[in-house]
Amino acid sequence: MKRPVVLKLGEREYEFITNEPQSIVDEVFNEIIQEFGILEKEVEKVGMDSVLVAMLVNMTTDFIKAQSELKRLKEKYDAILKDHYKGRGRIAKD
Repeated sequence: MKRPVVLKLGEREYEFITNEPQSIVDEVFNEIIQEFGILEKEVEKVGMDSVLVAMLVNMTTDFIKAQSELKRLKEKYDAILKDHYKGRGRIAKD
């Protein structure tokens, strides 16, 4: 069920519509608020837009690094499973 949620960053509020569980919304918003807290002092110097873009770049960088690590670990896991099932009369997943 879609519902509005509000993210407060500094003096600004941003409203979104979501159907995600509240636990996910809380986790996402907490991460954003934490990142904003690191850069909040820069708002007066460079402006809110620049701080939000910096947050987007930082979080996207972290996301891409996590995706790459997940892919690396999945490939390693798949290779281990393939070796494990080799010669056991089972079909290895490819």
